[in-house]
Amino acid sequence: MKNICFINVNTIKERSALHTNVDDKLILPEILTAQDMYLLPALGTALYNRLQDGIENNNLNADEVDLLDNFITNPLVYYTLSELPVGLSYQFYNKGLVRKNSENTETPQMQDLIDVASRYRTRAEFYTQRLIKHLKQVSSTSDKFQEYVNYGTGVDIIKPERDAYQASIWLGDDCDCKPMSFEERYQGENGIC
Repeated sequence: MKNICFINVNTIKERSALHTNVDDKLILPEILTAQDMYLLPALGTALYNRLQDGIENNNLNADEVDLLDNFITNPLVYYTLSELPVGLSYQFYNKGLVRKNSENTETPQMQDLIDVASRYRTRAEFYTQRLIKHLKQVSSTSDKFQEYVNYGTGVDIIKPERDAYQASIWLGDDCDCKPMSFEERYQGENGIC
């Protein structure tokens, strides 16, 4: 993977409550992490790589620019914001891990950081679901974003996810197969569709 961001630090500062005095070098790693962890699975390897190549070589087509501006920027902003609370609060120094604070501010508790991160992750999942639906629609009705459909083969290839929402329990899937009994699903050789 290349270290090419789909958005820049100023985009996050302009679209959120992130203060302009936050050091860009603390935000950039979180953008790359959010991009790799959350957008790569939504886009799939082929489309993700195509967008990075297009940015690097300055040869994105109009549809790709539209995809970046209108469907990728919002989820990436919010996924990055969901990663920032802990990343900005705790930093490594030569003496170890340190939690930063100031005399003029109140330091939030860890649960507060988790709540803020969760709030932004919920927004990010909403926008990512919108991105996935857009890609499904466009790639099925035109020849646009064929990298989304033809994502490649190999053990290092990531197939695009069908759903952006993450849950710690299985809520079922949206396949069109017939319902199976418990025995068919777990005791037989049919497996899950």
